[in-house]
Amino acid sequence: MRLLFQLGVVALAVAWPSVRAQEIDWPVAPERTVWLAVAHESFGDGTVATRPVDASTASKLGQVLDRLAGEQGHYGDGLILRFLPGNYETHGIRMRPRWHIVGAGIGTTTLKLVPGPRHRKIKSAYHSVIGGGWGPQRLAKRDFNNIRVADLSLDCNWRGMKAALGPILKKASGIDLLAREALVERVRVSRFGAAGGRPSWREVFPIRVISGVGDGAVLPGYRDSVIEIRHCVVEDFVRGPSTGTAWPYCTGIMVSHRGADSVNGTVRVRVHHNEIRNITNGIAFGGAFLQRAEFYGNTVTNCGIGFNFDTGGNRDVVIRDNRFFACVGGGSVNDGRAFVIRDNTFRLITPDEPRFAYWHNGLRLWDHTRGFVVDGNRFAFNGESMATARGILLHGASVGLRLFQDDAGEWQREVNPHRFRDNQYGGLLPNFAGPQEPGQEMHLLVGGRAVHLTGEGDAVQFIWLDD
Repeated sequence: MRLLFQLGVVALAVAWPSVRAQEIDWPVAPERTVWLAVAHESFGDGTVATRPVDASTASKLGQVLDRLAGEQGHYGDGLILRFLPGNYETHGIRMRPRWHIVGAGIGTTTLKLVPGPRHRKIKSAYHSVIGGGWGPQRLAKRDFNNIRVADLSLDCNWRGMKAALGPILKKASGIDLLAREALVERVRVSRFGAAGGRPSWREVFPIRVISGVGDGAVLPGYRDSVIEIRHCVVEDFVRGPSTGTAWPYCTGIMVSHRGADSVNGTVRVRVHHNEIRNITNGIAFGGAFLQRAEFYGNTVTNCGIGFNFDTGGNRDVVIRDNRFFACVGGGSVNDGRAFVIRDNTFRLITPDEPRFAYWHNGLRLWDHTRGFVVDGNRFAFNGESMATARGILLHGASVGLRLFQDDAGEWQREVNPHRFRDNQYGGLLPNFAGPQEPGQEMHLLVGGRAVHLTGEGDAVQFIWLDD
């Protein structure tokens, strides 16, 4: 470890938690299978692949889905919708509990979102190719469990939807599910977009799977949250206006489980072995209100920033063995605790536009973050000069510190420092830790050396390399 500038050093112990993936056992698939085709020599009732249901138009597909949901009473035992190879159009597929939607493979079966009469009548602002679970349905047998989407390409068709619906439309995405139990695998999402402007219109989620609603919603969340997203592809830039200060952006894969009970319930959330590429104006993945989750084995290429966690006080999140290539920034977290960021590769590039400069660091850990382990990562800058990018940047209030009121209403403080060890850097400015205002304490450990910054007097910043 090389210390370039150090102040306020005290001794604290270092503990390095272990990380182990949890396997998820998915339920048995529903017994009933319905085959669908966009073109076929002999359409039929869909009970066998040689007699598929006619889904040659968006209207016909919608009628089939409505009929199947009605036959099951909307909350039945579930079914498997098997889409044969072809390019389908849909006004949006509304999933029901225990439904599986399965195609013949990425690039072989494609579902394209197109506008329909219902879109113009209801005038909803947000549309997705596949969605479901949004509503007060937490009753016996109404849980949205055993949901699966697999082996498909999803075309969000932002420009076509926007041209038809005009100002009504604010976002178009691929998958948008609120479920107790959902698996998304081998799905590609492209041509998503957002209107920009107001904060609620700016961020779109090409793949979003959550088990509880945040941001002031009154709907109850599921106690259990079993979510897995694997071997998916999210690609291309966020469509929408590119000028102004309120431009649209995305979080390519988003998970959340607000309201889940990590003590008495089952909470297993994994996002792994996905590829997110060429989202130059967006974020690859993130989460909100997470209590336990893993992101590992993902490859992110040519994106704005690899990950961002800034909503809901995320905790116990593991980000490991991911590769971030040709990204403006690696990752950013605020209001989070007990993250493990380990054995990732971050290769940064210079932002093409000034609006993306804020992302331009390997890691940004800021306000109200504590107890992070950052270990064994490799940070490198591929530009011709170091510019202003730092490997790790710590700033803001209560970093490595918890301030809280006890039962008597007295304010207490608990030191829970960030820990950094065995990270490697190339072509980047030294790491920097510094409170932004007087009185903002900050605590961190670099290797076996503890640092305490008060924000007062000389103890205002700390610069280091720990390779």
